[in-house]
Formats: sequence, structure tokens, C-alpha cells
Amino acid sequence: MTASDWPPYVDANMDKKGFAVVLVTEALKRAGYSTSLTIEPWPMALEATQNGSYDVDCALWFTEERATTLAFSKPYVENPIIFIKRSESDFEFRDRSDLSGLKVGIVHDFAYREQAYDTTGIELVEGDSVRENIRRLLAGDIDLVVADGRVALNEANQIQAAENITIIRQPLSTRGLRIAVSKSRADHSEIIAKFDQAIASMKDDGTFNTILATYRINY
Repeated sequence: MTASDWPPYVDANMDKKGFAVVLVTEALKRAGYSTSLTIEPWPMALEATQNGSYDVDCALWFTEERATTLAFSKPYVENPIIFIKRSESDFEFRDRSDLSGLKVGIVHDFAYREQAYDTTGIELVEGDSVRENIRRLLAGDIDLVVADGRVALNEANQIQAAENITIIRQPLSTRGLRIAVSKSRADHSEIIAKFDQAIASMKDDGTFNTILATYRINY
């Protein structure tokens, strides 16, 4: 398996490498597969799974383009996609028309763009990471950052900026976190089916929620 460092989902510095890795590893173990994980930079992890260098990317969002080379599981965790603003900002998000005329920071090559920006007049500013975009926000270079809510809070805490930003709780959208199996494997459909069944069994017997609680994650 591979994945990119994306705390708290995947974290090279955390015991057992993050709660998404723990969920996926347990599900694949129940499905009859032994696993090993190599954390690669983004988007190398995606590209290396697409070309078959890795069998599984354990934390990925579905897009039609990616599905040409990857088989996706059902979502095993929902990702809340939210906006972050400076604490002193009076911006309120009611609908997408409120974004007109604003500079919005996104992460390069992440799949936020697909469903988030169907209104005109928005300037998208690409950065290499959520942390970089939060710094740009605090410097006044952009008006908002769009990110996964759990990731944004983690990154803000890491740079001691949590008191200077406000997370807008009304989500822009939600995305489903999935595993993706390289279609270069002849058994990719079987792996996906067994994984989905294992996740369902983990939810039924309480293992799923126990893992989330260990990492203080609310589903």
C-alpha cells in the first residue's frame, strides 16, 4: 500500500501512521490480505498506484479520471470540505454566490475543484499544501482556504495559528475517502469487494467506532 502524508488520516510521524491507515489495514487483514505501507509524496502515491508500482492507495477520493486506472471502494470515511477564514473576517457562507470576487486557496492537484466551483468570479490560488495556504491566508494574500476540516484544524494547530483562523462549519461539500486498487491487478474487483465487506463487518461489531474513538475522531 501507499498513501501521501495527510494528517490526521495518514501521518508518517504518528503511531500506526494515522487512523485511515489503521482502518484500512484492519479491513484488508479481515479480507485475507497482509499489507505493508510506504508513504510517498503527493501526487507520487497516486501516480505510482495508477501505474501499478503499488497495489493500493489507502486514502483517496474518487474522480472519473482516476477511475480509468484505479478501482475504488465504497467510502469508508466522509471528508467534510470546509472554508477557513481569518478570525477578524466577517465573511459568511450561505451559498456559492457568496464566493464571487474572492481569492480561494486550494491544494494543487487535489480533487476539490470538481464540484466546488461552479460559480463565476472566483480566483483559485493553488498552493502545495493546506499549511502553505493557511499562511497565505494569514498574510492577507487570499481570502479563504478550502480544505478537509480535520486536516485544516490539524495544520492550524501545527503552526500555532488556530486562534487566528475560523473554520466555517457549514460544509461546502463532503467527499468520501476510499481505497483505490490498481487495475493492473487482475483481482482488483475481488479486493474491493472483500474490503467493502470487511468495513461493513467492522461497523457491525464496533471495531470501526473503537478505532475512531482511539484517535478522537467523530464520524
